[in-house]
Amino acid sequence: MSSATRSERTRRLAASVVLLLALAPPLPVPAVVLPEPKSGPPVPTLTLPPHPRVLFFAPHPDDEALAAGGLLYRLARAGDAVRVVFMTNGDGFPWAAQEDFHLKKPTDVDYLALGELRQREAFAAAQRLGLAKRHVSFLGFPDGGLAELWRAHWSRTHPYTSPYTKEDSPPYPGTVDPDVDYDGQDLTSVIARLLRDFRPTVVIMPHPYDTHLDHAHTSYFVTEAVEALQARHVLPKDLVILTYLVHDPFWPPAPSPDPLPPPSPSRVPDTAWAEVKLTPAELAVKEEALARYRSQVEVLADLFHRFERENELFGRVKSEVLAKIAAIH
Repeated sequence: MSSATRSERTRRLAASVVLLLALAPPLPVPAVVLPEPKSGPPVPTLTLPPHPRVLFFAPHPDDEALAAGGLLYRLARAGDAVRVVFMTNGDGFPWAAQEDFHLKKPTDVDYLALGELRQREAFAAAQRLGLAKRHVSFLGFPDGGLAELWRAHWSRTHPYTSPYTKEDSPPYPGTVDPDVDYDGQDLTSVIARLLRDFRPTVVIMPHPYDTHLDHAHTSYFVTEAVEALQARHVLPKDLVILTYLVHDPFWPPAPSPDPLPPPSPSRVPDTAWAEVKLTPAELAVKEEALARYRSQVEVLADLFHRFERENELFGRVKSEVLAKIAAIH
């Protein structure tokens, strides 16, 4: 058989198959069911005591606006008593110093300049949130060094020296107590004094499972001071303690118009989360407050956007759990 004949027969067979397929009744196509998007149980709305006195602890300037800018603005507008305490001036951030001052290798003088800059930015952000300068306190303790104070430099006889600023005591004007040293005892005493003087009904602090050491250890130091004052009946046992999370490898999720979901309980256990739903005006003010942190806007742009949501989350952790976590660290 010639190749031409084989080609002709092949074409006829193909045409017959196509015709049969065209005349055949359509086969039923199974419906494709897409999985439902995963969603956890609804997050309850945060409730606070009437006319709360709120003391907010931030490890660095910008943490207060990231985690609670909308809530702080709402409380300030309502006339509630609000105070913000910055543990450090954020002066140990090489990337920010390099970007802001166009330096390849910042020196201790540059890190001190960064700390002064971030202090000015914090005052500007607080003003946008409705807080007066007198409502903001700086402790001036070492950025990136709070874990060292807790673990290795607790005693007043063994102060810590910042590898960035080369200082072993608060170097900035206007700090709460410039005469203290960089040690755990002094830091706990300063925190206790602020708690005793202000007598808050609500304390807001970082979550103890935050993976940034300054955040986790801020939680430990505040827990230590609160426990001591409660034991002496200076603070009530029913003091409301709320926590907030900023740093975790898997949270917060990428920037999105969706509400901020709670972190996974497998990552952040022992926590009952509640949310504050922000109005569009409150969210706008929060974003404006974050924009006051010009030294951080570029280097932390992605993190800022992840927290620019219609809600803010606060977690309740039982006091005995807070104490246990602090004790084992």
